[in-house]
Amino acid sequence: MFSAFIGIDWSGARGPRQPGIQVARARPGCDAPETLLPADGRYWGRGSVHDWLLAAAGEATAGSPVLVGIDFAFAHPFVDEGAYYPGLDDSPSGPAALWARIEAECAGDPHLYGGAIFAAPRLADYYLSPRNHRARFYRSRRRLTERAARDAARAPAPTFKAIGADNVATGSMAGMRLIHALRSALGPRLAVWPFDEVTPARKLSMVLVEIFPSYYFHRAGFNPARNAAADPAFMTAALAAYDSRGVGPDFTPRGADADEADAIISAAALRRFAGQGGSWTPPPAAALEGWIFGVPDVSVA
Repeated sequence: MFSAFIGIDWSGARGPRQPGIQVARARPGCDAPETLLPADGRYWGRGSVHDWLLAAAGEATAGSPVLVGIDFAFAHPFVDEGAYYPGLDDSPSGPAALWARIEAECAGDPHLYGGAIFAAPRLADYYLSPRNHRARFYRSRRRLTERAARDAARAPAPTFKAIGADNVATGSMAGMRLIHALRSALGPRLAVWPFDEVTPARKLSMVLVEIFPSYYFHRAGFNPARNAAADPAFMTAALAAYDSRGVGPDFTPRGADADEADAIISAAALRRFAGQGGSWTPPPAAALEGWIFGVPDVSVA
């Protein structure tokens, strides 16, 4: 069904460009994913990723879409407290309303930056951020997919955490703005899984899924800590776990944290999991919380 598999290592940092953003593309088959560079040959920015995705969707043949995985949380926890923001009288009722709310709060920030949410009068108190060390962090609330990922291999930090090395919230706020923008531009040609139906009958141009590169490494039995993924032999062995050819002996990943390696392993994992029927059937909670693509549903294990 898919014409290409795109892995994007994302960033929530300020500014027009983020060196941490890396993009890799895998074609159908087993060749190693290729790294894609922005037009200037140096650094991607969230705006240029947005524009490139629109172009890729425009070039895709209807019914043979591009599968795009991006490394941020597509939604906040919901089922544990019955709301994204418990106690808020107008808390968004579903993912589309959540994305629209984030966009409304952050619309004044350029480059799809999402940091304004941490100063929003009625929402800031839900996020543990540099501005707020006494947030209503709700006992490190976790989505069901994060608990399932932890049981299978490795889980990301909670989505309300906007401080420290494992800051998830800042990139996720920027990412939700990206989803909102792409949905507005592409309409029914885009499916955001698992919230939208993904079937050949829809004649889609692009399918967007949530990824977690560290999970793909750990699930295959590889620990990418301390830039281990910068080693070509390590990367080639990890790719082999996803039925992919390896990188060349001179492989040197871009990014301070070997971010390019994260994009490459994600593209290979997308290609592998896309052909497995179970990858497309998450539990009912995913309709509100999202799901990391490739994580098994522990409720049916």
